[in-house]
Amino acid sequence: MKLMQILTSILALTAIAGCKTVDIKDGRVPSQYLSQAKKLEGTYRGEFNGVAGSLVISFNGNKPNVRYHNSHGDDLLNNNCNSSFGDLLKVSIKGNSKNPQVTGALFDFDAANCSIMVRGREISFGFKQTNRGMRVDLSLLQDVRLREVCALDPGAPPQIPPSQRCTWQQEPTYLYGSFIK
Repeated sequence: MKLMQILTSILALTAIAGCKTVDIKDGRVPSQYLSQAKKLEGTYRGEFNGVAGSLVISFNGNKPNVRYHNSHGDDLLNNNCNSSFGDLLKVSIKGNSKNPQVTGALFDFDAANCSIMVRGREISFGFKQTNRGMRVDLSLLQDVRLREVCALDPGAPPQIPPSQRCTWQQEPTYLYGSFIK
C-alpha cells in the first residue's frame, strides 16, 4: 500500500511539473522553445570520461550546434575516433507553455572510428541550474553486456521439488561527463 502511495505521488508531481518530450524535425528547435533553448548557449567547462575539456553549445538560427575540445583535440571519445555530435533529436521540456524550461536534449552521435568500441548512437544531455551556474550532464551508451542471473525456486514439496531458474539480464554501461557554464 505504501508503494502505491509513493507511485501516485510521483505521478502527480510529474503531471504538475508538466514534463514532456518533444520530437525534433531536421535538428531545429521549434519557435515556441527557441528563446529558452538559446539561454543554454555558451562554453561549458568540465570533463567527459575523466578527461577535462570544454563543451560549446551555439545556434545557427534555430539549429543547435555542439562541439567539444580538450588538450588532445576535438574528439569527445579522446581516442582519435573522430567522433562528432549530430542533429538534435528530442528535447525535454518542463513548465507551462508560457514559460517552458529545457531540462534535457538528445543528440545524434557519430562514434566514427570507435563505432565498435562505443555502442551509443545518441548522446543524452541533462540541464540543471545550480549555485555554480548552469550544469550539463552527458551520458553515452558504451556497451551492453548480458549477465545470467539465477535464483532458487523452493518448489512445493513433496510434489514439486526445488529448482533453479536462470534468466539473462542486460547491463548497460555508460560514459559520463559533467560541465558547468
